[in-house]
Amino acid sequence: MSEARRKVIRAVASDWGKVVVDFDNDKVGQALTMHSSSYDPAHITGIMFRKLRELFDVYMRGHISTDGYRQAMKCALHLTCTDPAFDAAFADVFTLNEPIVALWKRLRAEGVKMVAASNVEELRHAKLKEMGVHDLFDAHCLSYQVRVGKPDPAFFRKVQEIAYLDPQQILFVDDHAEFVEVARGELLQGFAYDLKDHAAFERYLEGVEFRPYRIS
Repeated sequence: MSEARRKVIRAVASDWGKVVVDFDNDKVGQALTMHSSSYDPAHITGIMFRKLRELFDVYMRGHISTDGYRQAMKCALHLTCTDPAFDAAFADVFTLNEPIVALWKRLRAEGVKMVAASNVEELRHAKLKEMGVHDLFDAHCLSYQVRVGKPDPAFFRKVQEIAYLDPQQILFVDDHAEFVEVARGELLQGFAYDLKDHAAFERYLEGVEFRPYRIS
């Protein structure tokens, strides 16, 4: 592609789950089943992330405290575990996506502004800090902190505010195609990332010219 036709990008707004990290919510049920006399792992996972999904979303948007969510889940699942045991089970679900980690580190070293743009809860954010994911980014637009989540257009306007750039110079990367479409509606560039096909993202980047956020 000619230089003139390549998209100029000065900031990357990256989702975390299924982009920077893979995650497996089934691990939560497996870890908590030993603390429940009522439910097996599949039922625990189903209750937390499907039947009571609305409560999970409320927590993810920061409209209920960690203590409130924890106690609601312990009650619903008849759990006898300590609070730290619940927290560990809920948060220990991640593995790093090494190709993206390496790419984000390289782009940040080249002066591209890296903005975390993720639906995430307080407990899992703490785990991702331990794993070094938080520190891959210059700035953070996290649902539980800004109290709005994807795909609300307000979330993407917040990303623009944090990046402090023309939205067309921001590349939003997320595993949900519908979120990417909303971001494009707010004039960001967008790519729907598939964890199983990183090569497709590398091909897309052939049409992108990354430039430093600050022009010397």
